Amino acid sequence: MNRRPAHLNRTGLVVVGALMVAAGGAGFARGLGVFGDDRATGPVFSTTVRRYANDHGWFWPAVVALLIVLALLGLAWLLAQGRSGRLPGLAMEPDPSGGRTRLSARAVTGALESEVGEYPGVRSVRARLLGSSRRPELRLNVAYGRRADPAELRRRIEEDGMPRLAAALGRDAVPAVVRLRLVSGDRAETPL
Repeated sequence: MNRRPAHLNRTGLVVVGALMVAAGGAGFARGLGVFGDDRATGPVFSTTVRRYANDHGWFWPAVVALLIVLALLGLAWLLAQGRSGRLPGLAMEPDPSGGRTRLSARAVTGALESEVGEYPGVRSVRARLLGSSRRPELRLNVAYGRRADPAELRRRIEEDGMPRLAAALGRDAVPAVVRLRLVSGDRAETPL
C-alpha cells in the first residue's frame, strides 16, 4: 500500500498549521502589547512598507493575485482528498482492439462481501477495488464477533474468497489489504 500521499498530506498540514499558529500567536501577542504599546496600537505595516506599496501601484494587486493562487492551491488540495481511487469497473480484455468487456467492480466486490459475510462470526464486510484495470488492489474490512476465530477467518478469506475473486477477474492473484476488526454487541452471530 502506498503511504506517500498520506505522509505528504500530514507533513503539509503540520507545516501550514505551524505557520498559522505562529502568525496568529504573533498577532495576538502584538495586540496584547508584548512587543510594546506603540506596536500594539500602531499600524500593522511599517512606514517603509506603506510607502513602498504607495509608490508601486502593482504591489497590492500582486498580493491579491498571490492570495488567490494560494486559495486555489488549497482548494485543489482539498478536492484531491475526496478522490478515493475507487475502481468503478474493470476492462476484461487485454487488447482493446478486439472489443471491450467491462465488469462492474461493485458486482465483484458485492459477491465477495456476500461470501465473506456468510463465514462464521462475521458481522459486516466492506470491499473496495482500487487502482487500475491492469493492476487492481482490494481493500477488505471485516468486522467479526467474539465467538469468531480470527485465524480461521483469515485462512478462509485467503484460501477461499481471494482465489474466487482472482478467478473472477481472470488473474492469478489480486493484492489485498484485509483488516479484521473485533466488534462487540448483542447482534446474533452468523450460524456455523
